[in-house]
Amino acid sequence: GLRQRRPLRSQVVTDDGQAPEAKDGSSFSGRVFRVTFLMLAVSLTVPLLGAMLLLESPIDPQPLSFKEPPLLLGVLQPNMKLQQAERLFENQLTGPESIANIGDVMFTGTADGQIVKLENGEIETIARLGSGPCKTRDDEPACGRPLGIRAGPNGTLFVAGAYKGLFEVNPWKREVKLLISSETPIEGRKMSFVNDLTITRDGRKIYFTDSSSKWQRRDYLLLVMEGTDDG
Repeated sequence: GLRQRRPLRSQVVTDDGQAPEAKDGSSFSGRVFRVTFLMLAVSLTVPLLGAMLLLESPIDPQPLSFKEPPLLLGVLQPNMKLQQAERLFENQLTGPESIANIGDVMFTGTADGQIVKLENGEIETIARLGSGPCKTRDDEPACGRPLGIRAGPNGTLFVAGAYKGLFEVNPWKREVKLLISSETPIEGRKMSFVNDLTITRDGRKIYFTDSSSKWQRRDYLLLVMEGTDDG
């Protein structure tokens, strides 16, 4: 006779049996990563802390306090006038710090120790404060670095050389005269960062600044971080 077959039930094959093993492997890998990362952090942190404790810092920072800033009113009121300025000798001068003029002729100093004349759209070197290759900041002490420049009443230029001292430059004869050397002690301290100057109207007196008796211009970041008033 006929027999009735029972319907076959569908079976689903899963990997539930492998799940614990996979989870155990993932957990083990995570522990290995954490241990490795911790060992690496310790191996880097311990020498760094030791260096910070044993090595002497080049600076001796001083506390600073500032007064309440003035209100931006009157001459301090913000304006957009500089956006109307015209750029002169763009990408032709490196590091011009200060500008002086004698008549219609302008003079400035550059990062490689030159004093240049700017006239009729032309740049002409009239003097140098030093010598040698002037490619990096470390070359500045030998090359010289003119900063502040002022024109005197007798038609010469007075230049603050950051490393060498105070100069008088005759732009017409192209003569350079050192007036005060940075090696000359003033109140028992040598000058390290001659920065700017001004001249009285009669040309008989020159007032100039020395920003630091400890740090040179090439170390200005250390001077800023230390914040001492040794200039």
